[in-house]
Amino acid sequence: MNVRSKYALGLALAVLLLFVQGCGSNGAAPADQGSASSAQASQPGKKAKVTVGYQSPTAQTWGALIVKHNKLFEKHLAITAPDDDVQVEWFDAPAGSVLNNQMNGGKIQISFLGDMPSLLNGVLGVTQPNYDSVFLAFDGKGQLGRNQAIMVPLNSDISSVEDLEGKTVSTPIGSSSHRMLLETLRKHGLVDKVTIVDQSVAVGMQSIEQGKVAAHATWEPYPSLIQQKKYGSVLAAGEETRIDYLAGVVANLDWAKDNRAYVVAFLQALHEAHQYARTNPEETAEIFAEESQFPIEICRKMVENIRFDAAIYDKDLSTLQGSIDFLTQIGKLKSTLDLAQFVDDDYLREAVGASGSQPYPTDKELEGEWIPDNVY
Repeated sequence: MNVRSKYALGLALAVLLLFVQGCGSNGAAPADQGSASSAQASQPGKKAKVTVGYQSPTAQTWGALIVKHNKLFEKHLAITAPDDDVQVEWFDAPAGSVLNNQMNGGKIQISFLGDMPSLLNGVLGVTQPNYDSVFLAFDGKGQLGRNQAIMVPLNSDISSVEDLEGKTVSTPIGSSSHRMLLETLRKHGLVDKVTIVDQSVAVGMQSIEQGKVAAHATWEPYPSLIQQKKYGSVLAAGEETRIDYLAGVVANLDWAKDNRAYVVAFLQALHEAHQYARTNPEETAEIFAEESQFPIEICRKMVENIRFDAAIYDKDLSTLQGSIDFLTQIGKLKSTLDLAQFVDDDYLREAVGASGSQPYPTDKELEGEWIPDNVY
């Protein structure tokens, strides 16, 4: 049974339970229901601060840059929670692990994360006593592995994946690019014939420039930047793996439950940002360049190559499950993670429904491929 079917079953059981309870009480409401509702309705607005984590070095999380630059979160908070005084702050991090530590420490409520950091955040929610998390939506998607690549130094004598035999290749261990690298090596029968070392994207770029490694597996915008600076070239594109490359949004679950209106406002802002990226490509590239400090030519390429789409398809859940299996195999997951418990698209469905711009995909549509002309 897939995650969406489990949600449906759980909802049906909940409705049945409410029906039985209603019959057992002869349809009478609890004695204090009216007073509680009145108290809630008359409760004055509150002051709150929401900190959103994002990563300017990771292009597939750049939906955050549109939300931040155009102040879309503030716009939708003013509509969804008009009586509240909500301060929005942004925290830029060099890696998802930094955001996960900040979320676990209660300093960040929502974060834009790559697929692997998202899953590791979910594990924190299972293993840490004072933290729980929920996966709310996707941000950038790279079809079949697009926006990842294995790079080699300029003028390298390595011209094929087979030439990597006996060589040293770097990548951030436990990342989506690590999975892409291993899958590429597996297809060429080289998994046990290449030495893989752990390097961040920034260090890996330097290693390519200085010829310290035979190759480096990384994600955009670094492959494009390496080529633009003439440090190196693409040996193998991520599409060779035919594994979608995903990034998403994770929130503190307890905070989300207590501040549902804020979560819905955030997802409405994300939805609007994705629509903006599709209909305003040049303006989007300019925002990316201003907020990330990457060259405008590279930012234009990111607008073209990244599908900014929050919708949670069954195929996306399958991709995440494959990433869970990968992280387990390399020893990065110390506890099991149940996607049925971690992923909750109810907030996203409410946000899209309230926006009125387009209906959320039906369950049948979500069973298929990404709808080409519909992004959320």
